[in-house]
Amino acid sequence: MELYEAIKGRRSIRRFKSDPVPKEVLAKILDMAIWAPSGMNLQNWYFLVVTGERKDALVRLASKSYDYIEPVLKEVFAEKPPVVEAAKKFFGKLGGAPVLVFAYYEPTRERPETSIQTVAAAVQNLLLAAHAEGLGACWMTGPLHVADQINRFLGIRDKTLVAVIPMGYPDESPPAPKRKPGRVEYEGF
Repeated sequence: MELYEAIKGRRSIRRFKSDPVPKEVLAKILDMAIWAPSGMNLQNWYFLVVTGERKDALVRLASKSYDYIEPVLKEVFAEKPPVVEAAKKFFGKLGGAPVLVFAYYEPTRERPETSIQTVAAAVQNLLLAAHAEGLGACWMTGPLHVADQINRFLGIRDKTLVAVIPMGYPDESPPAPKRKPGRVEYEGF
C-alpha cells in the first residue's frame, strides 16, 4: 500500500467482525508502531494487547467512560443527536472488536507532553500499519476517564495510559470526513 493512499484511506472503525486476528499480524503491526520517532529517542512507550475473556472485562470497564464524555458530546453534537447515540452504542461494546491495545508511556525526566507525543506518534504508526494489514482500529481517549480502574485490572503501575485502541477486521466502511479549511498557513513564500 502506497503511503499517501494509506494516510488518506485510513478511517476510524467503530464496528468490527468477530473474526480473531492472528498474533503474527498483531506483532507485525506493533513492530511498525515502535518505529515511530520519540522524544530524546527514549522510546518510552508500552503497549499491552488483550483478547479473550480479559478483553471482555476491559470492554465493560472502558464503557463506563461514556458517562464522562456524554455531556460534551451532547453539547458538541447538539444538532446531530444520532452522533451521540452512535457514540453511546460504540462505547457499550467498543464495536465488538476482538482486540484491545492499551498504549502507555513510562515516565521519564522529560515533560509528560513529550511522552504523550511520543506515544501519539507510535499510535499513528499502529493505525496505518493496521490499515495496511486490512484491519480497522479506533483511537480512543475517552477511556482515560477510568484509567485507574483499567490499570488496577491490568496490574499496571508506574505507567500512564494515553489511548485505548479497539482493533479487528472492519464491519463498516465509513466515508472520508471533510477536512476543515484554513488549518494550514504559509509565511515567507
